Amino acid sequence: MGVIKKENMVVYFKWIPLLLCLNAVCNFIYAQNDTTSNSAVIWNKIECLTPTIVILPNSFDATKSHTLVVGLHGFGSTAESFQSLSKPFTDAGFIFATPEAPYSHLRENGTIGYEWFLYDISSYIMLERPASELEISAMRVTTEKQMDMVLEDLKARYNIGEVYFAGFSQGGIITYLTGIHHHDKIDGMIIFASVVDEDWLGKDDIQDGKGVRTLIIQGEKDRAVPFEYAEAARDLLINNGYKVTYRTFDGGHSVPKHLLPFVIDWINKK
Repeated sequence: MGVIKKENMVVYFKWIPLLLCLNAVCNFIYAQNDTTSNSAVIWNKIECLTPTIVILPNSFDATKSHTLVVGLHGFGSTAESFQSLSKPFTDAGFIFATPEAPYSHLRENGTIGYEWFLYDISSYIMLERPASELEISAMRVTTEKQMDMVLEDLKARYNIGEVYFAGFSQGGIITYLTGIHHHDKIDGMIIFASVVDEDWLGKDDIQDGKGVRTLIIQGEKDRAVPFEYAEAARDLLINNGYKVTYRTFDGGHSVPKHLLPFVIDWINKK
């Protein structure tokens, strides 16, 4: 019988943990392959943290109340990008805040943007089809929970007077729904290139929000949200007792920066 030298035994025992790990990995892989046909996906409801970027006016005085404008970016965009609209509002003495939408979206250039609700991008104009149950549920979560928390957090930190929401495109949808649902907390809603449908309101009665001032601004050459959809939203609100100001411009699917002074004048006009 051969004799195992002591130094060989040490080497041999050093390999034992590695061999056991490899065996465990192989068994795990086999187990995974064996159960693939019986796999399932379970969706879990979780809470998330979302940032809100706040720009204060140079004239900010903590002892005085300031008008708050909450800007909601469009599908696939970011809170930071929407801050490009802040200067006219802060120059007017307003607080300008831009929350980030809660759902991440991979853009074509490989960067991450965000969306306010889980959107079926295959049908771009939502009024051309019924909204899915998933879309409506996600709309309601964003409207009722996130927007409520955004308002609470801002009011807890700053001396807030009047509150206006200004939303573009998908952010405009959430602005419509927020203005109706949180009508007791909001003075006005400003809509850029967006739509609304009464079926998206959940348990809310559309007439509950008729005291909220509404400004709709729409590009006449908008291909993403053609102007007839904006007009349908305007007519829906007017028929339910809303005071609506409707303004068009020669342009496409965008926020017309040249009309921001008009928006500020509208806010100041009581």
